[in-house]
Amino acid sequence: TVISASYIGSLGRQLPTFFDLNFVRTGQTNYTFVGGPQDGQTITLPLYGRVPGAGTQSLTSIKSSVRSQYDALVFKGERRMTNGLQFQVSYTLSKSTDTNQNSATFTQTNSPYDIFDTSFDAGPSSFDTRHRFVASAVWAPTFYKGSKSSIGNYILNGWTFSPIFNYFSGRAFSATISGTSLNGTNGGNWNPILGRNSERLPSLSNWDARISKRFKFNETMALEFLAEAFNVVNKTHIFSTNSTQYNRSGTTGTLNYNTSYGQVTGTDSTLFRERQVQFAARFQF
Repeated sequence: TVISASYIGSLGRQLPTFFDLNFVRTGQTNYTFVGGPQDGQTITLPLYGRVPGAGTQSLTSIKSSVRSQYDALVFKGERRMTNGLQFQVSYTLSKSTDTNQNSATFTQTNSPYDIFDTSFDAGPSSFDTRHRFVASAVWAPTFYKGSKSSIGNYILNGWTFSPIFNYFSGRAFSATISGTSLNGTNGGNWNPILGRNSERLPSLSNWDARISKRFKFNETMALEFLAEAFNVVNKTHIFSTNSTQYNRSGTTGTLNYNTSYGQVTGTDSTLFRERQVQFAARFQF
């Protein structure tokens, strides 16, 4: 049995991002929030417009200015197969932040919220998962201690139970405001009072399990029957919600709360879906 604790850290510096330089500051604008958690609050933002003569054209500059940081504590316990039982348990407490890290395959027009004030871009990483717990086990008990050729051995022995449990805290996402940035650029459109990736999806927990029965005929041949269940308790896993928190009211400075904010829009992924059960038989020789 091994118990360990470790620290994992990663720093990213001078990562690429994209600035549209065809903007100039034209003044400032005030916005008032109506309804919802920011009801009655106001915010003043610089207002930008296109460079005279630029029309709608963009002038994108690739800059190496993004920073990222990941820190994690990992606790792990492991027992190798002994007396028919092995297990592994791990817990990770982590934090990942960046200044709007961009993983785009191709050049984007504009990434920052404000091309002259990058403080709006700092926040949790999109893949930030604060808590992660995984536990798995394999239990192959010997219920019958008698003769290997007896009926009791064939019926009671040869069973294997293998459960695995996953728990992840919710991923970060940004509460957005309809349309492009409030300051007139085509960058981020998250709520500037809350900041980027300030909200969290619900946590995820999932049970998978396998049970198998092996019939061993001799030293070289065996027949095994398996049953596997994924998402055993058939729990609904939420992977996306309506992220539009406020809607702009025409060209005015009023931001109206979106009552459908937070409603579930996606409940499956390639790894975690509705309960699925499968059966198999395997002949070994």
